[in-house]
Amino acid sequence: MLRGNPHLSAVLAVDAPWFNKYTAEGGALGRLRWIARSPEAAELAHRRFAVGIDVLGSAWGSLLLLRAGIPWRLGVAGFAGGHRGVQQAIPFAPDEHVGRMALRFAERLGATELPPVRPQLFLTPQERAMGEARWASPRRGFRLAVGPGGGHPERCWPPASFAALLRELAAEPDLEIAVLGGPRERELAAELAASHPGARAFLDLGLRETFALIAAADGVICNSSLLLHAAAAFSRPTLALLGPAFPSAVRHQAQWGYPGTCWSLGREPGSRGMATPDEAMSAFRRHLLRMVP
Repeated sequence: MLRGNPHLSAVLAVDAPWFNKYTAEGGALGRLRWIARSPEAAELAHRRFAVGIDVLGSAWGSLLLLRAGIPWRLGVAGFAGGHRGVQQAIPFAPDEHVGRMALRFAERLGATELPPVRPQLFLTPQERAMGEARWASPRRGFRLAVGPGGGHPERCWPPASFAALLRELAAEPDLEIAVLGGPRERELAAELAASHPGARAFLDLGLRETFALIAAADGVICNSSLLLHAAAAFSRPTLALLGPAFPSAVRHQAQWGYPGTCWSLGREPGSRGMATPDEAMSAFRRHLLRMVP
């Protein structure tokens, strides 16, 4: 994701076993052992950083910065602890956009000119050309990327609802659909693509290939997932369809949405369940189609 970013001099991957669904945590002792003995923690100390930012904020993050010998440390107060081990902490604000919260670290370090609150992805001209070429038709209809996958099943809109939505989209003229899926969504993505005559499944794209395809799209429909933020990086109009784990679409929009280019559809406290395919279809026409010149 950070390849080609002109603001970075280097990237060191640190696979810390907390807030990480891909690494076995091993309990408190396993985390302490990783901080004390892992090659990644040792490399952090070797590089002698002057400032360390624990963006999420936790006791484990603070311990890692201390282990690395970083003299000026920043963290978050009110989320998962660790703020007593830093010199400055920003307050956790559950109703503030997570990107805006992250930029508050820059403000604490003296920055006055801040970028917009949306991700930054830097594609090469060759990557952009390849993303354009993956769409079968020239830009005369509407190119829609659909992402039914997500890291947590309970946060995802049901597969049956995605299938019903694609059947409704079949009535929309001049619509080309790219259904994106990773290894865990292969079967689902293939089934969804088969339910729409203008849809194709892309199952083997790498991360940056996916970004390039999104950059060339006219709109995106997805779960609250990586695709949501990739679409925001290129200001692609997006519908975020929320699963049952999200109690409030309004709160999701405040924390994770992007004004003007993203709309969150889901339930509210005390209301009925998730958005229906009919409601998603109406939102597609109201928000995404109207943004095409």
